[in-house]
Amino acid sequence: MDWKGKKVLITGISGFLGSNLGRELLNQGAEIYSIDNFSYIDYETTKKKAPIINEVTVISGDVSKKDTWDGIPTDIEYIFHLAGPSSVTLFKRYPERCYYETIFGLYNVLEFAKKNNVKKVIYTSTGSLYAGNRMPHREELYPIGYNLYAAAKIAIEALANSYSNHVKSLGLRVFAGFGPGEERKKDFGSVIAIFAMDALKGKRPVIYGDGNQVRDFVYIDDVVKALLRGAEIEETGIINVGTGKGITFNEIWKTIKDHLGTNIEPEYIEKDINYVEELEADTFKMRRILKVFPQPTEEGIRKFLDYLKNNGF
Repeated sequence: MDWKGKKVLITGISGFLGSNLGRELLNQGAEIYSIDNFSYIDYETTKKKAPIINEVTVISGDVSKKDTWDGIPTDIEYIFHLAGPSSVTLFKRYPERCYYETIFGLYNVLEFAKKNNVKKVIYTSTGSLYAGNRMPHREELYPIGYNLYAAAKIAIEALANSYSNHVKSLGLRVFAGFGPGEERKKDFGSVIAIFAMDALKGKRPVIYGDGNQVRDFVYIDDVVKALLRGAEIEETGIINVGTGKGITFNEIWKTIKDHLGTNIEPEYIEKDINYVEELEADTFKMRRILKVFPQPTEEGIRKFLDYLKNNGF
């Protein structure tokens, strides 16, 4: 698709996913609007660390509040809904707030899209909702909802489906995105980001259990490709976004250690009784429908480390 001149709304453009997607759409000539309440990092800090907000039209407000939407142009063509709390840790700390923002954020997106004939809504779900399910983690599985974060994402998928006669939408179950921009998330970032920044500071990373737990980490450039392709195609419903090949925490640390040439060893501590051992995307639909073929996680880790070093971390 030629994005030049297209009117696009990105909720949460100051965040990790939003800032990376926004940069790519700006490069392709899109006219971008955003809603952001800067709830987890203040506006002045965001202007310095996510300068993209100086290059787009930002409506300061909460997507979960109805009156925020009064300031949005009614001729928006596409919506990428990326705002909202995006980690199990945040849901543990602020459960009521996080659940409310997640549910009513998408509700307002869908209401706006319905009233204004938006061409398509792309929203992010999570691979975490497969926790407790047997492998392989295919889209057709009925997710268990192992924690409140996963339960909220299951709920918004059902919400989007309830609008399917009025709004064309696609939910992307992103397994674990990582890469440039994630450093702003600090302790809410992925294991890769936390380990990388620990290594660059000369600190020992903390690993729960024996380090053999498996996750599917996908580099941010590939997530952005999936978001854009999701808007360009006719497909609706749900599609996984991951590499399709899990990696252990020990393998992550070895990749970081080898690339940086450090001799630091992790600190292993006891894991929680409900700790999730394995999450890995079945990527058949992503590859066949989205035509996205992610790079190996190890390659992304090395790129991210070089980015962090080149930016003073």
